[in-house]
Amino acid sequence: MKSLQQRLGVALLISLTATFTALWWLTDGTLQDIAEKHVASRLAQEAENVLAATRIDKTKKIGLDKEQINPAYQQPFSGQYYQLYSDNEVMRSRSLWDMDLSIPNLAAGEKRRLYLSGPQQQSLLVMAYGYDRHDRTIVVAVAEDLSPTLAFIDPFQLRFLIIAVTLLLLLIVMQTLIIGTVFQPLNSMRRQLSALKQGTITRLDTTEAPKEVSALVDEINWLLQALEQRVQRPQNALDDLAQALKPSLEELSQLPDEEPLQTEPEISQPLAEETAGSGCSLGSSFLEDPEPSLMKLDIEQEILTLINALQSMYRDKNLDIIFIMPRTDVLLIDSEDMLELSSSLLKNACKWAQSRVKLSLEIDEAIYLRIEDDGPGISDTDMLEHTPANMLPHQGLGDYGIGLSTAQSIAKHHGGELKFHRSRDLGGFCVEVVLPLTEPL
Repeated sequence: MKSLQQRLGVALLISLTATFTALWWLTDGTLQDIAEKHVASRLAQEAENVLAATRIDKTKKIGLDKEQINPAYQQPFSGQYYQLYSDNEVMRSRSLWDMDLSIPNLAAGEKRRLYLSGPQQQSLLVMAYGYDRHDRTIVVAVAEDLSPTLAFIDPFQLRFLIIAVTLLLLLIVMQTLIIGTVFQPLNSMRRQLSALKQGTITRLDTTEAPKEVSALVDEINWLLQALEQRVQRPQNALDDLAQALKPSLEELSQLPDEEPLQTEPEISQPLAEETAGSGCSLGSSFLEDPEPSLMKLDIEQEILTLINALQSMYRDKNLDIIFIMPRTDVLLIDSEDMLELSSSLLKNACKWAQSRVKLSLEIDEAIYLRIEDDGPGISDTDMLEHTPANMLPHQGLGDYGIGLSTAQSIAKHHGGELKFHRSRDLGGFCVEVVLPLTEPL
């Protein structure tokens, strides 16, 4: 698995290198363009000087007063050149020696910038202009060797390259330090995960978590809380069962002291041993470490499967279990909790129903799960004394036993609540579970 820090560092290195390369190319091109424009402006003035020095003799031939032009044109290979032609007449500077520049025909008012190879392979910038002078079209081309100008730019380019490479290396070092600093909170989270694995902490600290991973940290903390609740639930179920069996165990523990059994030691002695160890054996069967499974729940399919199982269990009653729910996408909630909640309440309803059970699900601003039956229900007195608000954590409601206690624990864990009342449609007991619609999962 590639390191995110390494990938980010490589991306920054590539972007910085590309940026400085583009800057170098842009600067080099800009400097050359400025130099060429400067030379071109000087050549334009030289072309005007050459044109001003032209003369027409008595034979109508064009001539040139060399006293009025730059002396550099008289020095061979000086880097300053001109070439003039009109009709079939051509005049060129002595500096060109015998070389002819390939100048196109231009009409009066036209101009052309050319890049040609001159004497001794010099790189020439040529400016050619078309003029209307002496009642004829005269083309004047002046050229200059660019090598000295470009050589003047080279030291600057070298200094710029050194400075650019130095800045690039400094930026790379700075980016590496910045990235290392930015990822420090993630290193802290890694240490916390290691401590969590060792059991020294039970939650991740969200104060140091970056915004980009805070949602992930919240999800992990929520999962840890869910796992803690699920580990605690078997102990709660054990307490409920112990409370329910306590009267019966007390009666059994007193049986060996009864007079009829005193004369039967082969019965009374084993019975006393079994009742004395019943608490320990009961506890060991419920304290196994659960293996939680947190999943997304397709509630319709899961509850239909549960209904089919309960109809098979209570086939002697020929139960009609009605299931009503709106069309919805997959419900995002803990699968085991939702199934345990539905199972606990449906089992109670099927146990006490005469022939009909109704399960309805509504999703509005919250999730409303209602389980109703046509059984005897509970008395109004018990309904008032055992409301969900004052029901003890391990206390059931009348004959409905620990199922309501389990449902209350699950609903409370998800920020919901239970409501008890008599069913309007079936006349029996009705339990309504209200859960928040937005869950962490």
